[in-house]
Amino acid sequence: MRTSLIIPGLGGTADCWAPVFTGRLAACCSVNSSPLPDQGTTIEDFARQLIPDNPVDLIIGFSIGAAVVQEIITQQPDAASAAVLMAPPAGNSYPQPPEDAHDFSNGRGKWSASMLEMMFTPEWLASHPNISEFFPRVEKPVAGELLIRQSNAISDWEGCLDKLADVTIPVLVIAGRYDIITPLIHAETINDTLPNSTLTVYDTGHGFPWQIPLETADRILEFHK
Repeated sequence: MRTSLIIPGLGGTADCWAPVFTGRLAACCSVNSSPLPDQGTTIEDFARQLIPDNPVDLIIGFSIGAAVVQEIITQQPDAASAAVLMAPPAGNSYPQPPEDAHDFSNGRGKWSASMLEMMFTPEWLASHPNISEFFPRVEKPVAGELLIRQSNAISDWEGCLDKLADVTIPVLVIAGRYDIITPLIHAETINDTLPNSTLTVYDTGHGFPWQIPLETADRILEFHK
């Protein structure tokens, strides 16, 4: 059985994924998900701690997790045979998310609600008023102090485009055309930099792994067949 590792984004947990998404991925490989580590202050720190002890067949990252995956495959080129970058950031010199994406001043609940609203397009939100039903209930949310460190880490991250140019493994880049958290130019720039990559763009916002989980998983399976 082939192996995979999935790294979630800001505040994400190992059990944050839509079950239909991970269930479909399990058709090709064992699915393991690792949240960002409790220790460390930079994306590079998180990557060093998440480099698999044994190489995996597929490594997948979403949002900040996709930044970590970029660092992993540049720090340790044989860590994975292939990679998927979902809604990936290219670094802090590219268009950044709205300030609300990193505003914790009104408490975690307000931040979570604001983030959910930013992850989907206004049209889709209007037709799906109860967006929380698309997300599973996690057993243990990320602690507030770690959430802030994750936020600071991605805000400070300059990207690693210069090193990505030397990555030779196959990489699938997936993005939402209307993503306001990591605008499409991030994914396009990363795809243009990688020598062996493919870009898929959905007519969605940032949250496509939850909005269209089966379509997203099927695209990954097609890439990694």
